[in-house]
Amino acid sequence: MAFCERLSEQLAVVATIDPVAQGAAAVACDVFSMQLHRRALFILSTGGCPTGILVNIQENTASAFTTGTATLLTRAATAVVAANSQFLFEISSEAMSDGFTFLRAEITPSGADHLVSMVVLADVERYSPASDRNLASVVAIQAAN
Repeated sequence: MAFCERLSEQLAVVATIDPVAQGAAAVACDVFSMQLHRRALFILSTGGCPTGILVNIQENTASAFTTGTATLLTRAATAVVAANSQFLFEISSEAMSDGFTFLRAEITPSGADHLVSMVVLADVERYSPASDRNLASVVAIQAAN
């Protein structure tokens, strides 16, 4: 079995931010539940970012993230100032507050257009097939054995 196939059996894409040129307004990834996962890995890619980006990973008790309902996870707010770079943020379900099961990342650029994208991977769902909520939109996977 190819590495990519084995990896896809162990990980699911649970949230994304498609590549976007974002101004000063915040952009958020999909909301997902950690109830079925042990760990999630947020992978942020930046293109040009002339003035910096603030990354907040938020938890909530419900899937509706409205103003004042989300809680910022400890040490999850990070100022990103490097252009053309990748940043990894790992969250374990044990690190979340009691009763909080939903996660999302919110990226807030500090000014002019910033190029950003994000993919969030979570380990295999414990009680159902990962494909049930896998948001992957992979165009092609190639493996040389």
